[in-house]
Amino acid sequence: MTRKRELLAEDESGSWIYTFADLMTLLLVFFVLMFSLSKIEVDQFEKTMRSLNEAFEGGDSANSLIDMPHEAPVKTEIPDEIKEVLPASDIAEDAAKKPNENEAKFQDVALDAEWTRMAEEAGEELSAEIARESVEVGTPKDGKLVIYVKGDVVFEPGSAEFHKEMMTTFDTIVLLMKKNPDYKLKVNGHTDNTPIQTARFPSNWDLSAIRATNVMRYLIRGGVELDRVTATGYGASTPLASNRTVEGRSRNRRLELVLEKEDKE
Repeated sequence: MTRKRELLAEDESGSWIYTFADLMTLLLVFFVLMFSLSKIEVDQFEKTMRSLNEAFEGGDSANSLIDMPHEAPVKTEIPDEIKEVLPASDIAEDAAKKPNENEAKFQDVALDAEWTRMAEEAGEELSAEIARESVEVGTPKDGKLVIYVKGDVVFEPGSAEFHKEMMTTFDTIVLLMKKNPDYKLKVNGHTDNTPIQTARFPSNWDLSAIRATNVMRYLIRGGVELDRVTATGYGASTPLASNRTVEGRSRNRRLELVLEKEDKE
């Protein structure tokens, strides 16, 4: 009976080692897993492993659990997805574009200010005509400033000779061109769709073209350089209003003086 109790005591006193070994194995696996997933701090890791070795083997051992080299560089790789989204060439190109974009924005702001100034100056010079509603200064758009002159005020119906009273208005345009040498001028003639067929004017296109040409010649004689002014006739092709009403046809009979900034490049 005594012998049997001694055997049971020996078995119970040694069974804990298996549980402890299993626990250590799980801990080892856990640390290896953490090692594979973590960003390694080499010095700290070596200290930790040294402590583990001492705990397992009672001190430094020639056969440590994991042999660590003195240098363990961590290689950082950029995922291919990020490389595709942000290639180095694109980043460099974007950086190079920023000064150009800022310069372009500055030029746009400066140009807008210049067009605003030009529109205000034209409005001041033609204030008398604007008050009589014979002239209208448009809003600068797409690099152009259009001055609309009512055709009925400038010409008699079916005639290409402008009234002498219009010389004052055209003299103002000459002065405006001289004060702003960086601008060119397009003289565009327009009519309504009322048919015309005479020996001198076979069509509205001929009538509008000769009207624009006569105004251009007057401006050139006044001192506007020949290479800064052109004349074009559009006939009834570009109406501003419906030709079905008297008011619409009156509005379509017009002279357009189009100011454009001259390209110096």
